[in-house]
Amino acid sequence: MAQAYWSSVFTSSADETWAVVRQFNGLPDWHPAIRASEIIGGGNGLTPGAVRLLTGMDGSTYQERLAGLDEVDRKLTYEIVEAPLPVRGYRSTLHVQPVADTGGAFLSWHAAFEPAEGTTAREATAVLEAAYASALAGLHTIIA
Repeated sequence: MAQAYWSSVFTSSADETWAVVRQFNGLPDWHPAIRASEIIGGGNGLTPGAVRLLTGMDGSTYQERLAGLDEVDRKLTYEIVEAPLPVRGYRSTLHVQPVADTGGAFLSWHAAFEPAEGTTAREATAVLEAAYASALAGLHTIIA
């Protein structure tokens, strides 16, 4: 299994950061590469099994399933159902934790996956980490 990882520290509290990140259908609010999100099955987007259809700024589409939403530990886990990414078996978790000395938040984004055929683990990881980096930069623009 290959892995990708990105993280960032926010001045907003863990609860404030989690309030935004936990919205499974809210990715267009802060990910600069995502234009739209629609829950297309499995519930309202707040329970495991919900499936979202994301539309990228370039018109590409992604289907992702909410695998877990842990309100106590502030973790959102999702899986890719179908996407134009060089991965398969993709499962990812966003985890928001408090920063004790500042009162801010630490957000980590971790994924495990297999590179698609014809793609190296390094190439797939680079694609994912670039997407995570721009997403977390976008999140910084809407929360402190």
